Amino acid sequence: MGPYLLFLTLLLSACDGHRQRLMTEQYPSYPENVRWAIDKGNILRGMTEDQVYLALGSPVCKKDVVDEGRTVRVWLYPPIGRNACVTSAFRVYFEQGAVTTWDRYTTPTRYTDPAGGMPAY
Repeated sequence: MGPYLLFLTLLLSACDGHRQRLMTEQYPSYPENVRWAIDKGNILRGMTEDQVYLALGSPVCKKDVVDEGRTVRVWLYPPIGRNACVTSAFRVYFEQGAVTTWDRYTTPTRYTDPAGGMPAY
C-alpha cells in the first residue's frame, strides 16, 4: 500500500470515528425533529455544525465571509464549476454556529464561474 493510500485510509477512518462518536454521544440527546432530519439527510434552521455534518457529511470546502458586518460561515457541497470553493451545487450558511439558511444551485457550469472569481452572495 503506497503512502498516499495509507494516509487516505487513516483520514477516512478518523472521519468515521468522529461521526460514530457524535452518533453515540450526541445524537440521542437531539430533539426528535433534528434526529429525523439527520436520518433523512435534511437540514433545519438552527442546526449546529455537528448536526449538519451528521446529515450531509463533510463539505468539500468551508469558508468565512463577511456580510453586512457579520461573519457567516459557509459550507459548500459538490462543485458545479472548476473550483469547489467558488462554485458549488449546495451551500449551508451558519451564524454563531447555527444554520441560518441554505441554497441550491442548478445553473450549468459555464454560468457559475464568473470572470474574476467569486459569485455574489
